[in-house]
Amino acid sequence: MVGTGVGAVNGLLIKGGAVLEVAHHVQTVVFDKTNTITTGRAVVGRKIHYVDEVKTGDGLEEWNTFLQNLPVTKTDLPLWFACCAELKSEHPLGRAILNSGQEIFGHDILKPVDKGIKASEKMDELSVSEFQVFPGMGVQSTLNGIKKHGSCVVRVGNRSWARGFEDEEKILNEEDSAADVDVKSMRSQGQVAVYVSVKPLFCETFCVIGTIGIIDPIKAEAKPTVLALQKMGVEVWMCTGDHELTAQAVARSVGIHEDNVCSSVKPEGKADLIRRLQRRRARNGLGNKVAVVGDGINDAVALAQADLGIAIGAGTEVAVEAADVVLVRSLLYDVAVSLHLSRVVFDRIRYNFVWAMGYNLIALPFAAGLFYPFTDWTLPPAFAGLMMAFSSVSVVISSLLLRTYVKPEILEDGTLVEHGCTSYCQCFGVVDRLFNCLFGNPFAARSWRRVSHEEEEDFCEIESTSMV
Repeated sequence: MVGTGVGAVNGLLIKGGAVLEVAHHVQTVVFDKTNTITTGRAVVGRKIHYVDEVKTGDGLEEWNTFLQNLPVTKTDLPLWFACCAELKSEHPLGRAILNSGQEIFGHDILKPVDKGIKASEKMDELSVSEFQVFPGMGVQSTLNGIKKHGSCVVRVGNRSWARGFEDEEKILNEEDSAADVDVKSMRSQGQVAVYVSVKPLFCETFCVIGTIGIIDPIKAEAKPTVLALQKMGVEVWMCTGDHELTAQAVARSVGIHEDNVCSSVKPEGKADLIRRLQRRRARNGLGNKVAVVGDGINDAVALAQADLGIAIGAGTEVAVEAADVVLVRSLLYDVAVSLHLSRVVFDRIRYNFVWAMGYNLIALPFAAGLFYPFTDWTLPPAFAGLMMAFSSVSVVISSLLLRTYVKPEILEDGTLVEHGCTSYCQCFGVVDRLFNCLFGNPFAARSWRRVSHEEEEDFCEIESTSMV
């Protein structure tokens, strides 16, 4: 109880004492990328259109008429359609697209201002309906009110989704288009790239009309936090739905090893990764646990599957509900702080146990009169009761000293600078060595870092798809 109270004071909402016990055994932490390692305050970078390259066969004239009845120019068309599709989106990248569009088209995306003339003056009222989110693929909306054409379906998402396929394998053998080449260039620079496609009523398939690159800056505290966790003996992973090129660029920036990066992963694939990491730990015969740090709907399944779910306070309600620990201040530093606090709490529990056991082992012989034959002296009953009470009171006072806990300062190189007597008490290691000597498992000799060839192959089988 004291530990959860200390956590609340330091910006950690810990849902019960059992959570601290699990956190104490965490040796693997898996991070999401968007809005977790990155700020989530993304901005639109490159915008490229392919309107003139769309192949509609016999419907070319109708396609040109369709373009003329839209309220924006060809250059701005991909961004405008993407804004229409993302109007009801809660995803940080969707909000970035919408914010960029509002700077160009005005606050009302459906009534864009073009050269000082409102769209409502030259065309019917536009509306967006049937907004749908397809986790791991993208979003889809229907744009209604287009003059002479009624409506069209708009998609924003990954390569296969934008082309009308739900399975990436169906287009693996297709040659790279100009859009694919541009997307690879964006991703190599660390940008998140999405495709924009439309399907008017006169078209049978989706037509890719543009790509948008989104720059999501990395949080300043991301790299120190990763380094701090690694110095605490924790293995750090990153699992994201973004493309491999983008994921690897971000991982290199924050110090995560490239072998510990899983990209293009669907939400259910994230949960599958956690299960495989948990099985790996179980085969090693140790009590190590896996923690997941995330913020969105896509992370909810993984947060629930993990031994310890850690949610960013500014994340979605679904993620916060599924998590065991909530970072109220949304600072990544607090991931390391939560694990550090759990270790301090359990070091205090061990200290209390060893102290109480040692105290009673020494005091009991006196109270039982063991030394009477040699000294003709016995412990008065009242004094024996006082000593028994002191044993309990000392343990309570020792536990209450946790209130003096001060969270460690994390330096740029990941070093944890501890403050306060509560943290320093664990530095001597005497209690830990004694406790492990009494209760440790001598047969758990294999290191948790050791992974067999079979175990490594498990991570290559995670269901994935190239996604936003």
